[in-house]
Amino acid sequence: MAFMEKQSAGKILLDDTVALTAVIEASQSLHSHTEYIIRVQRGVSQDNSWQVIRRYSDFDMLNNSLLISGINLPLPPKKLIGNMDREFIAERQKGLQTYLNFITAHHILCTSELVKKFLDINNYSANYTEIALQQVSMFFRSDPKWEVVEPLKDIGWRIRKRYFLIKNKDQPKERQVLSWVDLGPDKFLSDKDLQSAMKLLPTVSNSYIFPVTFATTSESSALVIRTYNEKGTLRDYICKVKPKEPFLKKYCNPKKIQGLELHQIRTYGRQILEILKFLHDKGFPYGHLHASNVLLEDDTCKLLDIENSLLGLPSYYRPYITQFRKINTMESIDVYSFGHLLYEMAYGRPPDSVPVDHYPPAPPPLWVSTYSRS
Repeated sequence: MAFMEKQSAGKILLDDTVALTAVIEASQSLHSHTEYIIRVQRGVSQDNSWQVIRRYSDFDMLNNSLLISGINLPLPPKKLIGNMDREFIAERQKGLQTYLNFITAHHILCTSELVKKFLDINNYSANYTEIALQQVSMFFRSDPKWEVVEPLKDIGWRIRKRYFLIKNKDQPKERQVLSWVDLGPDKFLSDKDLQSAMKLLPTVSNSYIFPVTFATTSESSALVIRTYNEKGTLRDYICKVKPKEPFLKKYCNPKKIQGLELHQIRTYGRQILEILKFLHDKGFPYGHLHASNVLLEDDTCKLLDIENSLLGLPSYYRPYITQFRKINTMESIDVYSFGHLLYEMAYGRPPDSVPVDHYPPAPPPLWVSTYSRS
């Protein structure tokens, strides 16, 4: 299947993975503070650009919010005296530009809601948690057997996706995860066909696909329920983090990463390739392979979110994929993504750049004979 061979039905939705670049064009000093005029551009077209005005205090607030990532961010320090001097303002502008360059180039930070709102408030002013709660409440009214246990705040990377830990009142001890997400810009099925396809998801049975309990869509969003896995994903295991923690905290700068043993890489790699081949043979596109979409149960890999391509959601690796002209089918996207995953399984972290010119030293083995994610 050709990548993006059909246009989305209905209105064109924003692709949150398209890179934003930001250049400070000028500064202006007012009575008590300095404002920095920033030219922001989405993608490669200069026509798709706008200006935002930010003070240093705005940068400081953003930086404080991003500290959860554990990254040493290059924000210029505060200065209480002499901060209106022309030379100081020019020097601070250079420092703030370096800061903007860093956060817009970082694969995880650049797609975070915090950074998007800072640079593009017009398109990211909505409260997606509130919208999700409204949609979920409507669903619960139509199917009252479900009950919210707690929201799982910011555990994923998608800005327009929210997670809730829920339970079935008929089976109160069994926890489920409800995910709500806006339909994406790559949606190609009609609303009727999409609804029919989503209803079939709970019937999909494969030992390498994590099962869906319930799935449905509206004209603008989708709701999917799965069993909750307390051990988390393959990336949670590699990074030694708690699944319920925010995405920025878990994955930006994990302190205890550990690659898998060779026999695990062989086993999991083969299982993932087998399920990808199965999906391709059935004509079902995936295109969303990464370590956070893989669960481990009894030493068996299971794919998550097989519905993403149906919903038109952009891939986690799209900023990388769009740099290579030869990656233009769902099959080639899965091959490329598998290479990323294989590297991460071996070294415990994603590659610093692609293509990989220099490999780090082989990591020490993890002396664990078996691993269970039951």
